[in-house]
Amino acid sequence: MDDNSTVAPLDRSMLDTANDTLVTAFMDDSMVGWVFPDPATRARRLRRLNRVPLEYGIRYGYVQQSGEGRCVAIWIPPGQAMSPWRMLRSGMLAVPLQTGLGPLARFGGAGGVMDKIHKRHMDGPHWELLIVGVDPALQGQGRGSALVRDGLAQADAAGLPCYLNTNTPANLPFYERLGFAVLEEAVLGKGGPPAWAMRRDPIPQTPA
Repeated sequence: MDDNSTVAPLDRSMLDTANDTLVTAFMDDSMVGWVFPDPATRARRLRRLNRVPLEYGIRYGYVQQSGEGRCVAIWIPPGQAMSPWRMLRSGMLAVPLQTGLGPLARFGGAGGVMDKIHKRHMDGPHWELLIVGVDPALQGQGRGSALVRDGLAQADAAGLPCYLNTNTPANLPFYERLGFAVLEEAVLGKGGPPAWAMRRDPIPQTPA
């Protein structure tokens, strides 16, 4: 019996469902609309692009889900930063042919902007919340919060801070309630939307 607190590892058999979840959850996202301006091809291209972080997370990260893959969070633990070789092993090589060079350039440029901020503020071991997405039909049930809290518990147990980027203003209060604070705001590229880098310091664990 699944409920909004049931969090478990994402099994590889759930990859397609998790990918569909991320496509549906981010179809109207401001950055996705800027990267893929054509609504007619957006879902197909986003599905191909999203496959890479999902595959990366399963290989090298910490990926949790609920609702049989209809809610998913991808975390990058300390020591598992996204290197070019690991990206290629996760399917990045085929992405340009399937998404187009223009969209990929915009996506890469946006990533470069936030990567500089990330490195400027997070120079030690930390956990990064790469993506969290919930099927719109399951939103408002606390599932997203449960997934994020699960990763935060891992970081707190290790005494490490957490980092994330968001380009959705409505997400700021959500993450602030979970202990994150804004580090810096940036524009993702020419004509691109704003984005915010956020950090959460670990909460000391109370001895049993």
